[in-house]
Amino acid sequence: MKFKAMAAAAAAALTLLSAAAAPFSAYAAVPSVPDVTLEITASSKEDAAVQMRNAIKARQPSFNVTFTMDVEKADLDELSSKMMYNAFAETGVGTEGDYLRFAIKGYSCSAKSRGFTYILDYEVRYYTTADEEKKLTQELDALVKELDLNSLSDYAKIRVLYKYVTSNIEYSKDLSDPYVYSAYSAIFNHHAVCQGVTQLLYRLYNDNGIPCRIIAGKSHDYTGQNEDGYHVWLIVKLNGSYYLLDPTWDLKYKGRSFHYFLKGSSDFDSDIPSQAHFAQNDNGYSFPDYNSAEFTAQYPVSRTLFPEPSCTLGDINGSGSIDALDASMILMEYARTASGKLSSFTTIQFIYADVDHNGKSDALDASKVLAYYAARSSGYQQSLNDYIKSH
Repeated sequence: MKFKAMAAAAAAALTLLSAAAAPFSAYAAVPSVPDVTLEITASSKEDAAVQMRNAIKARQPSFNVTFTMDVEKADLDELSSKMMYNAFAETGVGTEGDYLRFAIKGYSCSAKSRGFTYILDYEVRYYTTADEEKKLTQELDALVKELDLNSLSDYAKIRVLYKYVTSNIEYSKDLSDPYVYSAYSAIFNHHAVCQGVTQLLYRLYNDNGIPCRIIAGKSHDYTGQNEDGYHVWLIVKLNGSYYLLDPTWDLKYKGRSFHYFLKGSSDFDSDIPSQAHFAQNDNGYSFPDYNSAEFTAQYPVSRTLFPEPSCTLGDINGSGSIDALDASMILMEYARTASGKLSSFTTIQFIYADVDHNGKSDALDASKVLAYYAARSSGYQQSLNDYIKSH
């Protein structure tokens, strides 16, 4: 759950997490990029950031960047960090943005200028190699296909992916293993710390149309039974607002219940008030100021949790009426679970989808909802319960 991040101004060095040199994992790192310096000549600061992003995605261990700005005598230490910040810009692509920000174990930069020309020499250390990221991409593509997200609403996508992660990953016990800070470990070793868990969900959400950010800060235990420490969690966009999630703290419930799912700023810690989250940036210019007016305006977090669908018997989407869409939702959910996929229904949806009260939600329930909808369209006035009893 912890991570330590420090920016050394003199060397513009960033250390996200302390980690041992050798992993115990069976998935050992094999360098896939030659240990040579990549030469980047950019037409502008913006072009430099794009090329830096591509170098980082390729896990290039060293690169130098030459570009021209119409501002002479910039603070070179600050500039080198802000160029990294620009390289981490949000693009909506799961392998970029915050995913890259938390993929770096540490970096250093030496900078110099000649008039309006700036030359930045970066040395970067990563948690994974390019080959491992390629392998992870293949695994995640297969996972998304298996989860069959295309037919789901945004709410259901968020829930299914959150349930998958919290059901299948454990919190890492050996913090000396450098892989535990990566999405790679979460998928292949089925354990990770908060950084790896959130990195995985960030990628899955963004690549499936759900805008998402990783938030860095600290956790505090008011009981004093657990050590306070650095921590990361998520915000996701749903229906125009952002909501808070902490999959790491929900790992212990193994997908059976969520205490930190789609919460608001006023109730994020309401289920377990003895523990609290505090967003803050201790990492220098390479990270956002999560409490700034600019950041909060760009990512407005709802004050209260996102309400689950308010269902009644047969009305699965909470629209206030029973129709063919409800029948379709029941049938698709039955097809999902019958083929071994994770359920997309909440507990309440499952209860009200079981219209014949036999303890399961299946194609027969869907057909009865559809028949009732047809009867109502023809003038039938009784309730769904009465209809089922008489048919």
